[in-house]
Amino acid sequence: MIRKAWKARPHDLAEVMKFGPEVVEIHASSQDLDKEIEGKFDVPLVVHFPEYDGEVLMDAAAIEEKDRLKAEAFYNKALSTTRRWAQNFRGTPKAIIHPGGMSSEPRKPWERASLYDQFKKTMLGLQQGGVDLMVENMPPQPWFYGGQWFCNIFLDPKDCLSYCVANGWSFCFDACHAQMWCRSVEDLVTLRKFASTVRPVTGHLHISDAKGVDGEGIQIGDGDIDWPALMSVLGGMNVPASLEIWQGHKDGFAGFSEGWKRLEKYLVPVAA
Repeated sequence: MIRKAWKARPHDLAEVMKFGPEVVEIHASSQDLDKEIEGKFDVPLVVHFPEYDGEVLMDAAAIEEKDRLKAEAFYNKALSTTRRWAQNFRGTPKAIIHPGGMSSEPRKPWERASLYDQFKKTMLGLQQGGVDLMVENMPPQPWFYGGQWFCNIFLDPKDCLSYCVANGWSFCFDACHAQMWCRSVEDLVTLRKFASTVRPVTGHLHISDAKGVDGEGIQIGDGDIDWPALMSVLGGMNVPASLEIWQGHKDGFAGFSEGWKRLEKYLVPVAA
């Protein structure tokens, strides 16, 4: 059965623990990476790596080698912080990295192999000892620097599966990102099929609803996702799941609390 992971920042861990999380996911900013965790927490830790170092977008699949190396150094710092923070939690920590490969205009299909090669170089350069590092699938048309961009890798579920299997990577399945990609290809691939395809390599779930190709972080049930169909695949998995509802931490974590309430009926054991 899915284990409830609650989102936190280093400064609000004590408040989050009042909800009795089974796992804590720290969605870190670059400034957080220099902070210490105070107190001991008898739960496993997941760290969601930042996308920005300050105001600079990190691209772990950058074609320009200097930009790729900058991202590699930044994510090695994030791994070091994860190991340091993990001393205050239980067990081996997990971490989540976005693969990069974004562009202001969509890449041609034949250009994507080079992006995957660059990301593989970054992963090989990361000092992953003591951390279970997971790659997350991306949305088709994200917003960076106040404008709409395009992601080019880790979109299609077959690519997600094949690259994770070939390289021994674990996977973070983001249901919202996947739903938006399915809509971007005019639902030629259903979200249920996407989830079924990547299920064998999935070690963590990010859950929120979605609208269209770029509306993410929507409250459960308020968007396009067919929750009975999706949760028939995910509901019985023995992995942590974090809600990524926009502003879910506001008003005493009201958005996250409501999201878990809406998902509760799906969180029942099913055949593995």
